[in-house]
Amino acid sequence: MEAYNLCLASEARSGDPIVDACRAEMDAGGLSIAAAAKEMGRGVSTATLSRWLSGQYDGDVAAVTARVERWLRTREEARRRDLTAAGLDRHVDLGVTEEVAAVLSHAQAAGDVVLIHGRSGSGKTWAVRRYCQTRSAAHHLTVTGAVVTLSGLLTRVADAVGAGNRHPSGLAAETAAVERLQDRRALLCVDEAHHLRPQLLDELRCVRDLSGAGLALIGGDELWTALASSPRCHQIVGRIGVRLPLSAPAKADVLDLAATILGRDPDPGEARGLIEYAHRAGGLHALRRILARAWILARSRRRDRIAAADLTAAAEEIAA
Repeated sequence: MEAYNLCLASEARSGDPIVDACRAEMDAGGLSIAAAAKEMGRGVSTATLSRWLSGQYDGDVAAVTARVERWLRTREEARRRDLTAAGLDRHVDLGVTEEVAAVLSHAQAAGDVVLIHGRSGSGKTWAVRRYCQTRSAAHHLTVTGAVVTLSGLLTRVADAVGAGNRHPSGLAAETAAVERLQDRRALLCVDEAHHLRPQLLDELRCVRDLSGAGLALIGGDELWTALASSPRCHQIVGRIGVRLPLSAPAKADVLDLAATILGRDPDPGEARGLIEYAHRAGGLHALRRILARAWILARSRRRDRIAAADLTAAAEEIAA
């Protein structure tokens, strides 16, 4: 029955502006009926949307139409605020990127344990992701405070290295992960590792020892404090071949990143303000936030490039 209704949708009624707008939005976004219905959320199933589009829906048409209109408004608002064109996610080779890549390259080539730690916004995660995206057998795993058991951690590890996420036990997940990492000159990068308790950190060391792969632990400065102070982590500390502490973003990195987004070198006044922002809590995250807001302001003023006035206005808004 559902397949029949999906066929009916292809014979969509025309002349209704909301139906036409819905179809145009789906076509522009390359969305199937199922995908569009999923975005619309509760109250609009694939079958409901299919029947509504074809004029065959015999339920509360007004309610479905209202949900479709809300979806169209949401999509339009997202387009207006989309930051893709700003280039904020464009890769820029910064000094910190090269530092982190050198450490990770050593870990992968030598099967070593390395530690990268520092304040939020120092560029750790960006650099690690970039490394894993551009190298073979380099796996990136981000953990959270929800990872509290060995089984949970090992399931995440197995999934990250391509060994699947369904295993009957923690031992099975460990075995699968180790087999996947062995003899491949592989690297496992565990980001936000400061969330893990000592027993789980030591389990990562065991996976590394069993597989011979490199292991990179990445996190805040509290990660190094936890490793150095916990007897359970002495074997990890003893295996660390390189430790890279990162502090506030280098001025050169801030200006290089800003210049990429601005499309020009910042003038002296702009440079001072941007460096100040990047040295606040959040580091490069804070820098990205002010550049994003400035770009939105520039677009609202029908400009494709950020001007000094946009940066000033963005700073005032954020400070308010």
